[in-house]
Amino acid sequence: MNARTEIGSPRPDSGGVHRHAGDAFVCDRRQDFAPAVIRTHRGGRWRRVDRNKNAGDWAKFIHRAEAVVFDIDDGQEGGPGIVTGVMPAEQDVAARLAAFALTPGMAIAEIGTDSGWTAALLDHHLQGGAVVTAADTMRLAAGAQQRLARYPRVQVVSELQAGAIGPARSFDGLLAHRAVRRVPWEWVTRVRPGGRLCLPVRTGLSGSSTLLALRVARDGLSASGRFHAGPAPQALWLRNQRPADAPFIESPASPRTSQAPDATRAALSPDARLFAGLLSPDLRMQVVRGTTEFEGEVADRLRVHDHRASRAVVFLCGPGTVHEWGPRALGAVMFDALAQWHAAGEPKVQQLGVTITETEHTLWLGTPDGSSWRLPDALLPTQGAEPHAS
Repeated sequence: MNARTEIGSPRPDSGGVHRHAGDAFVCDRRQDFAPAVIRTHRGGRWRRVDRNKNAGDWAKFIHRAEAVVFDIDDGQEGGPGIVTGVMPAEQDVAARLAAFALTPGMAIAEIGTDSGWTAALLDHHLQGGAVVTAADTMRLAAGAQQRLARYPRVQVVSELQAGAIGPARSFDGLLAHRAVRRVPWEWVTRVRPGGRLCLPVRTGLSGSSTLLALRVARDGLSASGRFHAGPAPQALWLRNQRPADAPFIESPASPRTSQAPDATRAALSPDARLFAGLLSPDLRMQVVRGTTEFEGEVADRLRVHDHRASRAVVFLCGPGTVHEWGPRALGAVMFDALAQWHAAGEPKVQQLGVTITETEHTLWLGTPDGSSWRLPDALLPTQGAEPHAS
């Protein structure tokens, strides 16, 4: 699977979907909201599967457990292959609804309308409440409006429209299907005090997303909550937080070489990668599984870069070595963040939480009053993370 696809790998069958979602998945079936043309990734490229030409293959993909891609490059042919429209897996949706704790009559904002299927599920659960769902583009909004025509309590808008989601404190909760590196403060301001936000968080080191559930404080000046354990939710990036393609970094000089710390394998732990990625938001890492031998062992390695002028390759075999190019010692930056995770007792995802205000994001361990780390702004990667005791 092309790394640019971001989603679409097979997922285990949910098993407990209907325990969480009641009969919503029966009444509002995913196939009823699926566009006539979907996409599947084969042979290194995205291929069309048209229901009108091959109904059997179309149905086969729609009824699988994993997410279904239906839009690539905003409908433009010949693009780089970025997924821009997806129907999530039932397992992902059930987990988000369970974490969100919906109750009838709530007013909910949804980020990432896509086909409109999840908005219909929300309408089913709210039983008289209201849903305002924001599509990424006007084109996606128009398609969803057609599929949601029989849901009068669902309003479809486009994020391109100024103030489309609604005024401040106009919702009881916000559910996002777009992954973020930092929670937009604008989302918090749309939710009333005591309301909840549920969204996937993703970093350049973690690769996959982790579900985060927040509750807005009584004064509306902050929101705090924990990460959820479980299968990583598959989610597209929020557009204005999508990492840019890393430029090719020339390496005319020989690399600086050093020995990696003993705990190089910590970089493969999902818990450690989330922690380190939050502390170092400008780093991106790719895990490469070796198929040839290097120094007598399979050459599993990490490729790390910072979108600018530095990169590193960390070999995990044997004693472990680090090769670095450019002005920054990216291996040291990453291993310092991993060392902080180790010093904190190697916490699991569900032991970690975040408190956000208009100006700060703080990662904490155990409770908001426990050990904490002030997180750098994801858009200002030159800042450093400052651990402190609260």
